[in-house]
Amino acid sequence: MLSPTVICRHVALHFLQASTVRCLLEPWCRELGFIICYGAIVLKLYRHLVEFRTRKAHRWVVRDLDLLRYLCAMIVAVLCYLAAFTATSLDFLQYSELVWQMDQPQSMDAEQVASNMCRPLRWDYVTEAGELLILGFGLQLAIASRNANTQFRERQFLVASILIEFLVSSTFYILRFWYLEEFNPSTLFLALFVRSQLTNTVTLGLIFLPKLWYQHKQVNVGG
Repeated sequence: MLSPTVICRHVALHFLQASTVRCLLEPWCRELGFIICYGAIVLKLYRHLVEFRTRKAHRWVVRDLDLLRYLCAMIVAVLCYLAAFTATSLDFLQYSELVWQMDQPQSMDAEQVASNMCRPLRWDYVTEAGELLILGFGLQLAIASRNANTQFRERQFLVASILIEFLVSSTFYILRFWYLEEFNPSTLFLALFVRSQLTNTVTLGLIFLPKLWYQHKQVNVGG
């Protein structure tokens, strides 16, 4: 159910030459990967909370099918948002380009050259705020279910993955907002790569390694 692969493709797109098509595809890869990965984590925390609160009363079991339906609804909402984002970007093309044009420092006539990054847009702030709100909601669920016991400490690892994403991404967004004019495209690309490693790679490890270790331990005990 967890799939940060699409987010990794967002970073991989930066290895391609910047173009209008690439700049239109980047938000789709990033946001679809984000909602599939962290939306699934938030829903898992929601299930832990529901099962914990209904343990002593009438037990309410949230099935995997229910979680899949909720996740599909979240994906549809993101698809609608991305469609509006793309439509707005296409309108923006009538007046400017999506590729980030940088002033050539050694040029006397202020000649501009195309960088390998897409132009920062104000709509990006709305997208980033939405990401942080989703992560914040996940952290709220984590606090509410802090006393829940889960197999192989699944809840703790889910919370750790959301907390790391929240701290790393919020720090990245704040630094980029304040120091965007001082950053060059190469610096931003390096920052994106580092953020990807600190969030996506760590999330994969936190989600799958404990399960693999638990299964390996069970096999050794059974043997």
